[in-house]
Amino acid sequence: MGNAMKDDSNPLLDSNDPRVARGRSAFREQRRRLAEHEDGTGYGLKDGKLLFIAEVPRGLACDCVCVSCGGRLVAKKGFERRHHFAHRENTICRGAPESVLHLLSKEILAELDALLVPSYEFTKKRTTKAGRLVHHQITVARGGCVRVDSVTVEDAQDGFVPDIIIKSNSKRLIVEVAVSNKVTRAKLRRMRKRNLPAIEIRLDSSDSFLSRDELKAKLQFDLPSKAWLFHPAQRNAERSFLAKWRSAVACDRTRSHMPSTVLPTYAPTGPSPTSLSHLRPNWDRYDRAFDEFHRTHARYPTADECLRLWPQLFKPSVE
Repeated sequence: MGNAMKDDSNPLLDSNDPRVARGRSAFREQRRRLAEHEDGTGYGLKDGKLLFIAEVPRGLACDCVCVSCGGRLVAKKGFERRHHFAHRENTICRGAPESVLHLLSKEILAELDALLVPSYEFTKKRTTKAGRLVHHQITVARGGCVRVDSVTVEDAQDGFVPDIIIKSNSKRLIVEVAVSNKVTRAKLRRMRKRNLPAIEIRLDSSDSFLSRDELKAKLQFDLPSKAWLFHPAQRNAERSFLAKWRSAVACDRTRSHMPSTVLPTYAPTGPSPTSLSHLRPNWDRYDRAFDEFHRTHARYPTADECLRLWPQLFKPSVE
């Protein structure tokens, strides 16, 4: 009965079919190559010094170890794939590119005489519950070329250790190098407490295949890879935004608590329009007058003051 149930037209291949075996072999090879690419890097450590793949002989003769796990590396310099270091033994180590970039970037940044930093455009938006958009934008730092007088690497501060601190004249700039993990909120809070400007240089794992000169050019001159984390001047911008936000929330709150004698339908003060839009108050004109009152008196008007000061805006309908 088992033979009767067998369907020779079934397109599924038998597990012993040679085509299945070849497919499995190809899949394993693909996974092996992918894993080799993931833990591969362009640098190996020898006698405490990072060496680029082009600086060492091929194979085990490179005599290099992994920066992350300390395992022995093989310099693979074939003709099909880009030259790279790979672990000699199977390993779960995947931190080599990030460790290489952190170590090498700190070395290179410590040797620079100048660093190009981007401008800092502080922008913040938020919408109130009533749908009012509060937006504040201002240029906090103009950016440009920062002269490097001296550099300290991993100098412990109050509760955190910055990657690099650049000293230029009497000023200091924190430089963080991020590959897979960005600066944490806890570290950023401590930076703000120190009130020191800080930027983050964001690199990709593929950057570990750049030569030392190529990586130096990217660290020094590439603006898209740099982002501001904090600048002391942004505190004023944050206070300005907070003032705008509080003003908008207070305006919405005052409008929502106006008595029913003000908010019902309103009769138009001019010629009768053909649509029903005249039954709604002119909130744009009201808001402008409302904000002007706040700037003048440092408070918001009451409902009675609204009716007394701007009778031309609202005229209660006669029932």
